[in-house]
Order: sequence, then C-alpha cells, then structure tokens
Amino acid sequence: MKNLLKTFKPTFNYYKMKNKKSLIKNLIFALTFLGTISFSQNKLNAEESPVCPDPSSTTISSISDSGDATSFTAVTGGGFCRGTPDEYGVTVYKMGFCTKNPGNPTGSNVLAGAAPDYSTCTWGYENSDGEAASFAAGGSIDLSEAYASEPAKGTYPYAVMIISKDFLIKGKFGPVGGKTYYSTTTFESSSTDIADYATTEAPLNSFGGPGNCTAYTEDETVVGGTISAYLLNSAGTMLVNDSSLSKCSGQVKLLGVMNMSSDLTIADTTKGLKMTFVVTNNGMSVVTNSSATDIYMDSGPFSVTFDTF
Repeated sequence: MKNLLKTFKPTFNYYKMKNKKSLIKNLIFALTFLGTISFSQNKLNAEESPVCPDPSSTTISSISDSGDATSFTAVTGGGFCRGTPDEYGVTVYKMGFCTKNPGNPTGSNVLAGAAPDYSTCTWGYENSDGEAASFAAGGSIDLSEAYASEPAKGTYPYAVMIISKDFLIKGKFGPVGGKTYYSTTTFESSSTDIADYATTEAPLNSFGGPGNCTAYTEDETVVGGTISAYLLNSAGTMLVNDSSLSKCSGQVKLLGVMNMSSDLTIADTTKGLKMTFVVTNNGMSVVTNSSATDIYMDSGPFSVTFDTF
C-alpha cells in the first residue's frame, strides 16, 4: 500500500488477555496519512500516484479541460490520486502471526496455484463466515470474542490477515470546478448532490491495473515493514498471474502478509496487543472515468502496525 500529512487515531485493542484467556475487544483503527501497496485496480503502486491535492488551498478548475493547467487531470499528473475515506470497511476472516510468509515461505517461490502454507502460523482470530469491520476517523469497532483465541507464545516476523476482496468506501473530493464529488451506492459512479452520498463496494480485481490479472504483489515498503498480498479463490488457493485476462477471476479473499521491521514477541508477560490500521491519504483512490467527464472513488490500501503491552 509513502507520504505523511496528518493523523487520525481511533484505536482498538486487538487482543486483550485476561487470566491467560485471550479476548478480542476493541479493534483500534488508526487512519494515518501514509502509503503502502495500492489495492486499487487502477494503479499498481501507491508511489506511482500523488497524494490528492487539497482543494481548499489548490485551485482545481475542471476535471480535464484541454490546455487547463489547473484541471484535476493536470494537477494529479494523470487523473488519479490518493485520498482519505470518511469510512473504510472490510470483512475479516483471520488474523494471526507467522514465522514465515505463508504465500512465499522460501522467499523465492510464490505458491501461485496452490494453498498458502500456514504451518508456521498461530491465529488470534478465526471466523469462517467473516465479520464486518467498518471504521472511520475517531471511531472504533468490536470483533466478536467468540472467535478469539490466544496466539501461541513465540517471536514472529510476520503478521497475517485474511480479509474480503471487496472494500467498502465512503468518500468525497472537491470542489473541482465548483463541484464536490461524492461516492454513491454504485461503484465507479459519483454524484455532486450530497443527498446521494453513500458507501460504495469496491472490488479488488487485480494488483496490476486494468488490462491484466496480477494476482499478487510482494515486498512493498510501508511504515513498519514491508507488505505482500495475494488473491485467494473460494477454496483458499492463491490465484495465478494471467496477462491474457482483463482482470482476475474467481478471487474471493485477500491474504495480506506484513513483514514487520521489528519481530513481535508474545510472552507470558504479554497482556494484550494493539493493532493499528493505516489508511489515511491512501485508503481511497480518487479517479477520473475513461472519458475524463466524472470523478469517482475507488478502494485504496492500508498497512498495519502492532504493539504489545
């Protein structure tokens, strides 16, 4: 999912261990301005697109008028930028820690076409049906304790999540030529009427942009480490890259693997774990449509940091 502007810090405690029993209490989502791999299907890497200009201090006179140096297309260098959503949601299936990357255990052989290798992993949360996690700046959510378990004690270089391939995004951008564009219930569509402001479901179809199926991306630098991500089908198998497809097919979930800058140690003295999600200035993509006549909101990436207490 590489820029830092300002920070929102709604927080939740991922695990809370009481009397040696693990509880997942409050998920603490920090919406912070920084970049990571782009989960949007429009661009591969976040560094390929700029942070969205601030319309309150930057004049944006049109979407894309020929010769207009202050159009959205011109000031963003192509009609794509990274912004912050008002709401960001995913469905969470698993969270845990591993001593090896389950998508590429050897570091040199992605298990494309096969199931990830979870043999070195310990899980702190497992819910086969998935649980919705929707959050915004200043907000918090609870994941059900019924699906929580205490992760095995040990030292782990990798944090792992399995989430839905669909992201729920609510966001806006403007004014552009005097109009503000709001997300609606229809993906890749927007409205300039605030009455239509709503959450859109943004599917992740490829890590490589339109016109191909890039089913995984690896070792993207983020705050706190590097992150890799792999699309999974309904059987839990990792999809294979296919340049003959206009987008990937059959993806249901996303395996996210973070190689943390500092290993995480869970010991007898560990009382809990704070898990911080980072989506600010990168959790939402602001994009022009193919004819450059409209601006709509797409998904963006997040990264995760961890602290024990």
